[in-house]
Order: sequence, then C-alpha cells, then structure tokens
Amino acid sequence: MSSQPQRVALVSGASRNIGRQIAIALARNGYAVACFGRDQIALDETAALVRAAGSQASVHVGDVADDAAIEGFVQSAAETHGGIDLVVNNAGVMREARIADMPPTEFRRVVDVNLVAYYVLARASYPELRRRGGVIVNIGSLFGFVGVAAAAAYCASKAGVEGLTRALAVEWARDGIRTFCIAPGYVESEISRAALAEPEKRKRIVARIPLRRTATPDEIAEFVTFLVSPKAAFFNGETIVVDGGQRIQI
Repeated sequence: MSSQPQRVALVSGASRNIGRQIAIALARNGYAVACFGRDQIALDETAALVRAAGSQASVHVGDVADDAAIEGFVQSAAETHGGIDLVVNNAGVMREARIADMPPTEFRRVVDVNLVAYYVLARASYPELRRRGGVIVNIGSLFGFVGVAAAAAYCASKAGVEGLTRALAVEWARDGIRTFCIAPGYVESEISRAALAEPEKRKRIVARIPLRRTATPDEIAEFVTFLVSPKAAFFNGETIVVDGGQRIQI
C-alpha cells in the first residue's frame, strides 16, 4: 500500500519569530514547508530547522508586496512539493507614525504587506487548495480591534485581515477550504520589539495583560497547528484573539 503524500504548507514571513516557529511546528506535525521572505540567510536558517524537525523545506526569496513574486512562489512551491494543503499568511510590517506625519506611500506599504499580500497569496493558492481541500491561516493582531496612537496603518491593515478572513471562509468553504485568523497580542517578536525594549513601557504593557506576561512565538505556532488539524475540522471563518486577556479587560 502506498503512503499518503506529505502535506505541504506555505509560510510567508518565515524568516524569524512567529513565522519561523510556525514553520518548525508544522514540520513536527508532518508538513513539508515552503518558506517565503526577503532575507535569504534567515530563510536558510528556518529551512535547516524544518529539516532538523524531520521534514522537507524549500526557500523562496521575494517581497510579499510584489504580486509576481507571490505568484511565482506559489507555482514553484507546488512544483517542488507536489501541491499545497495549507497557506499561512504571516508576513507583516509595522510603521510607527502619527496619522498627520505618515506619508500616504508609507500607509500603502503597510497595507500592501499586511493585507493585500494576504489576498494575493490566498488567491494564487486557490486552485491547489481546492484540489486537495486545504486551510488558510491569516495572522492578524489585537491592534485590528483597537485604536492605537501612531499605529493607524497597522490597525487598519489588521482590521482588514479579519474582514478578508470572513469573506474567504464564506466563499471558499464550498470548495473544502477552511479559513481562520489568529490575532496575537504582544509577542516577543520583531514587531513588538521596540515597545517591549523599554523597561518602563514593557512594565505598563504587561500590567494591562491579565496573565501578566507576553506570549512567545512558539505559543502562537502551537495554536496554529491545533486549528489546522482534523481536530478543528469544523472551525471556519472566525478570528481568535490570543492576547492573554488584554482585549477583554476594562
């Protein structure tokens, strides 16, 4: 009897932090992982960790804001690994600036990376996901639910991710594709680094989190692996905020 083909995951922003940990966690759960990002050296490191976890890996260098690069990534990954079962839209960028001080070009860049690229990657992967019955994971943010000074572009883009998630879930469920969004709060990652690097600011942030700590990238990754598994097969279209209870606290 022939064995089942290995499941294949595409992970954008796989160079480091949450994206890297998601790639490793998926490898431990039987996925080959196609890693996409702009940093060749960091992607090679992620791929080595995926292989060390016992799975296949491929590296694809490009900018998620480049539609052609995304489409080429999808085609190359499908050819390399034989198909696509899972897409993880994780790439993200943060630009801190007051609304009156942020040039429209910078606002558009954030939206292009954090939202439009998610649409492009999902759309390009659709034929393969439909053929095999797949899952799309969009990484949102707590900031998509709240207003934060000097973070208008990030807040707007992440709110858009939630809306895109719902639309994909409704439209593509009939094709056997599940879509959901995970919205982390403060994580020990590059995007949060500036805020968490200042001791007093970190103290204020942690004081607003009922669990009194930030999350680690691997905690987000392990949550992803559960929701893409058959154990969560009826979960579709929802956004889960993983923030230690920060959003619900008055």
